[in-house]
Amino acid sequence: MPRRQPNAETQVADTNVPPPGRSVLSRRKRRIYVALALLIPVVFLGILEAGLRFAKYGGYPPTILRVGPMSGGTLCITDNPGPASYFFANKSRPGTLDTYSFLAPKPKGTIRVVIGGESAAKGFPQPMCFAPSAFLEAMLHDLWLDRKVEVINLGTTAVASFPVLGMLTEALDYEPDLVIVHCGNNEFFGAYGVASLHRAGNTPTAMALHRTLRSLALVQFIDSFARPAEPAGHQRTLMETMVGQSFTAPDDPLRGAAAYNLKTHVGKIIERCKARGVPVIVCTMAANERDLAPLGDSDASVLSPEDQAKLHAALEAAEKLMDRESGSAIVQLKSATALLPTHARAQYLLGRAQYAQKDYSSAIASFQKAIDLDPMPWRCPGPSNQAIREAAAQSGAVLCDLQKAFRDASEGGCVGWELMDDHVHPSLLGQALTARAIVSAMTALTGEMTVRPEALANLPGDGEYLRRLGDNPYDRYGVAHTVRVLCDVPFIRRTNPQAYERFDAICRDIERDVPPEVVTVARKWQDPMTHPGAKRPITGMVGRVMIRMGNYDEAERLYEVARRSVAHYSSWNLEYNYFRLVCRERLHKKLSDEDRALALECIERGNFLLSHGRSESGMAERYCGRLHQLRGEWNEAIPFLLAARPKVSGSDLVAVDQALVVSYMSVGRRVDALRLIDDGIDNSGEFASLYRQMRKGLASVPSGDASTQPTSDESAGRPM
Repeated sequence: MPRRQPNAETQVADTNVPPPGRSVLSRRKRRIYVALALLIPVVFLGILEAGLRFAKYGGYPPTILRVGPMSGGTLCITDNPGPASYFFANKSRPGTLDTYSFLAPKPKGTIRVVIGGESAAKGFPQPMCFAPSAFLEAMLHDLWLDRKVEVINLGTTAVASFPVLGMLTEALDYEPDLVIVHCGNNEFFGAYGVASLHRAGNTPTAMALHRTLRSLALVQFIDSFARPAEPAGHQRTLMETMVGQSFTAPDDPLRGAAAYNLKTHVGKIIERCKARGVPVIVCTMAANERDLAPLGDSDASVLSPEDQAKLHAALEAAEKLMDRESGSAIVQLKSATALLPTHARAQYLLGRAQYAQKDYSSAIASFQKAIDLDPMPWRCPGPSNQAIREAAAQSGAVLCDLQKAFRDASEGGCVGWELMDDHVHPSLLGQALTARAIVSAMTALTGEMTVRPEALANLPGDGEYLRRLGDNPYDRYGVAHTVRVLCDVPFIRRTNPQAYERFDAICRDIERDVPPEVVTVARKWQDPMTHPGAKRPITGMVGRVMIRMGNYDEAERLYEVARRSVAHYSSWNLEYNYFRLVCRERLHKKLSDEDRALALECIERGNFLLSHGRSESGMAERYCGRLHQLRGEWNEAIPFLLAARPKVSGSDLVAVDQALVVSYMSVGRRVDALRLIDDGIDNSGEFASLYRQMRKGLASVPSGDASTQPTSDESAGRPM
């Protein structure tokens, strides 16, 4: 009988029959298995993330660190690891902020102002005691004698507006009465700038996503094994380090992205402040328009070889004519700009020639074009300043137009060296002008933060504030040297050679006017090896020289400046207060009750530092001991000095031992003093002769009498 052929329907049915020994999964079960297959790696990654979080990976350190409880609240400090987390592409060279301290919750009767921004807001290259925040605090104190005013400066070098948004958002948790936004110079080359080595996308959304992804513990764990090695040879400045895309064409979309990002981030800052009921002032950015040429080289390759030759010939002729025949220079420069209107240097030179002709309105326009066309836009371009104005107008924030204030204070409305130390950082007078412009903007505020116009008009002049804050030639030298180093960056040295020469001449002039001993220590201050960690104030180093020269009056003034140039809670602050009190003891033969109270307050701060692990160098112990000695508390000094000994070495150990000998002798422990000296003779190597001098000086001193031993300086063996 012939086999029946299966029809199509039978064939389809047969294909769904499972092979022998296999069961059929329902559609529901298949979905469950697929979901589990997808979930397993998610669960694994979640467990891995949790484990790495337990191992201290993930998240970001805060910009404001709660150190610990104290009388009146919890001490908080501004801390560098927070801002450093934005510098993902070069972790060894992050931007920094100065350390300010305050209490949380805010004490009653305190007005707290927070400034957020970049290095211009920070006050670079001035020490923190001459930052715009220092001038602002002094002015507000004069306006509000019945209030305690705190100005906390979160200005951080080399950050764009996205990090500023993050830092100010964090600061809103600490009860500010006013927020001041001062950023816009670093939208190209700062951390999260659109052309920076530290770029993270060119839109606010991409930046926020990047920041979130980099907060994952797994990402940070992998990243810890992939850190690039530091380049050997030339130690690059932070400015050099931040450069990513070194040429930005006039029509490059990055220019629009920079302005858009700035407007977006400033707008978000304003919105978040308003949501907390905190008034906000937004600042435009001033720049050195007149005295610094564009930092980048414009591209003339779009021209024919013949026109390129004409362009270069016109520029060369104009530069030769500039000083003596500015009118003829203008003719040459107009022919150059006709050939290539986007040539930034040609526009700048045209502005210089117009300025020489006192055609100030034309000069302002030409200088602004030069800034806007600069292939290396380190200065806030016009569209970015306009973005700041629009963000303030759209959100109803008060605008502080620093660009206008600086132009109004400059001859012909063209800002130059008088108010600027380099391309964007104000000079000492520029810092004062910044603060005064902010106070002027406060007249537009309402509520308790408003400033009455008549009170503003009665503020002292800038000279009085310079005197109060301690203007001195040594800090001016330090600033000039810092800018000299900056102007030695190859691309600045090439485009603006006169800038290096200017600040080199300032340094040399000051060196000619001060004693040779000061020149020696000033040059030592320039050596990075002198500053393990943060850079110490030059005034503190020169103050030691003045003590050795017996010029206690000058030394006291310098130590007053030095102590305000460092964190209030730091061993450096203890050191500078100690030496300031030493000078006062020498000048007045004894310490006043106010001086003794200051010494005690410093000791209490030192104890706080030590109890919270905030000082590991031995210097907090050392100067707590020395401050006790200034108060005549010889026994109390001994534990501190003994605790310092294992942490110090070299000449610092000699100074600690010298102080210990004084305390031992003062409390009748002559045997302990001799034992310490003999140990130094036997084991201190090159310093043994200093211990022999101590023993010789001790031979005729009865126990309990330390009158012939130094009690208030540490000159023995102390290097500059």
